Amino acid sequence: MTSKTNKIRNAREANRKFKKKANPLAIEKVVFIDYKDVSLLQRFMSDRSKIRGMRMSGANVQQQRDLATAIKNAREMALLPYTKRTVSTRAPRPGKEGREDEASLEMPDQSIASSFVPEGEDAPVDAIETAAEATEVVEAEVEA
Repeated sequence: MTSKTNKIRNAREANRKFKKKANPLAIEKVVFIDYKDVSLLQRFMSDRSKIRGMRMSGANVQQQRDLATAIKNAREMALLPYTKRTVSTRAPRPGKEGREDEASLEMPDQSIASSFVPEGEDAPVDAIETAAEATEVVEAEVEA
């Protein structure tokens, strides 16, 4: 059983006229939807590369099918991406205790010294000597 206010609300919504979204393909007089026309197809995709629905795009049923097929073909031919990665950074929540701050997670500054020394028969002797000299210089700077 519905209440009196719901009946009134439903009657108002039934009398409400909606404006149909303009068809962008009809406005531009596009006859054939080609998978190679990337700029046209991108307008029917969201920022994360999802295909927009008919209500969002304004295309009719057949055009929406053609658009979806063209977008899928363009993705297969590597003209359009399947997805786009969006990186969102979250701010630390205030009042949460027990979590470490982002500042404490940073690595301390360390001097950059390569300890890699090529080994084996093919390694030149002068490269080994220069690597040993470099590590001695860095160690001397750290002690000072």
